[in-house]
Amino acid sequence: MSDTARAAGFVLGLRAEAIPPRAAQVAKTAILDGLACAIAGRDEPVAARVRAWARAQGGAEAATLWGTGERAPAGLAALANGAAAHALDFDDVNWAMNGHPTVPLLPAALAAAELAGASGAELLRAFVAGFEIEARIGQMLGRPHYERGWHATATAGVFGAAAAAGLLLGLDAGQLRRAFGIACSRAAGTRANFGTDTKPLHAGLAARAGLEAAELARLGVSAREDALEAEMGLADLYGAGRPALPPLGAPFALEHPGLELKPYPSCRFTHRAIDAVLALREKHGESALSSIEIATDPLALKILIYATPRTGLEAKFSLQYCAAVAWLDGWPGLASFSDARAARADVQALLRKVAVREASGPEEEVEVVLRDGTRPRKTARLARGNPERPLSEVERLAKVRACVAPKLGEGGAQRLVHAVESLESLRHASELARCTA
Repeated sequence: MSDTARAAGFVLGLRAEAIPPRAAQVAKTAILDGLACAIAGRDEPVAARVRAWARAQGGAEAATLWGTGERAPAGLAALANGAAAHALDFDDVNWAMNGHPTVPLLPAALAAAELAGASGAELLRAFVAGFEIEARIGQMLGRPHYERGWHATATAGVFGAAAAAGLLLGLDAGQLRRAFGIACSRAAGTRANFGTDTKPLHAGLAARAGLEAAELARLGVSAREDALEAEMGLADLYGAGRPALPPLGAPFALEHPGLELKPYPSCRFTHRAIDAVLALREKHGESALSSIEIATDPLALKILIYATPRTGLEAKFSLQYCAAVAWLDGWPGLASFSDARAARADVQALLRKVAVREASGPEEEVEVVLRDGTRPRKTARLARGNPERPLSEVERLAKVRACVAPKLGEGGAQRLVHAVESLESLRHASELARCTA
């Protein structure tokens, strides 16, 4: 069986009872975290501009614009919600996908669920199916795909979005294979745009493209039904040596490698260093600091490209800034990456005293040079939020409240948490969408 046929068969054959309880619980964790990040990102410039553009297009108000109570055509809602969910770079990560799984997937899935009148249980099943598809396609393309400059959140995410939307919209196997074929021609996103509005826009574009691929295939638009493995198909063009799609659901990617939740709203490649700086600050923060030295993942040096960032967005992709602001402020929160904080003299002065080099092994190392001549250091193998070092339930829900309560109030945050926790019992997934307003 071809990879494309296997992917379509997995999606359409997935039954709720076949989803391991752990995978279902992690999926709900991802859904809650993704909605919270989108609500927190609602007023970011890129989110507000994309939402205004979506509203200006007119058309059937079929799906919810999260955090606003407004509505738009389903594809435009997926676009706007995806951009908002990724605007703060606070959303989850999966290392099979080598990207951010929820932000292209959930906006397409929930918009499709609103279109189809699907239940909460059907939304959950579609999310699990889409997550597995995008994670294993990302794994198929591998780290070389990312190293060459592709943004897997977009290039793999469009397939997760198409899978989830296709399942919710009732596509048959042939239609879903064609939806993957259409999605193959929409798979795009370059890391050159990191640190700009277009980086979060990638998530929205992938969400919209995946949903539209499913809708167009359902209407009979033709496409190759072997797009993953064909000559000039996805693996051929985007992979190294035309790799094969890994096994699906054995185990589910939600279980292994699992979901990483971000404690800090910055690129995940900054998080091990932030953890180490915070640990050193706790012990030595009262001492006068001369400089900070960081040995990091070689790939991080290609991603964290802003040595002297000028904006909060650029600061999210600056290892120098993240180390400096963590030393100065402690735990970096949303306010740590505002344009105003990035421009302040104290952090600009300190980030110029942060030296970064390539690590020689798998661990990251941070050394602070104190003015008394001592050089305490800390190594970090796993970042806080890794499945082997997970956020506690208290930390996870505190993040949700910090994201949601300033926009929707404490009551709104509680209603959203309750709706996701009881997702399987919702008669209509639109009830969840309403909880974002």
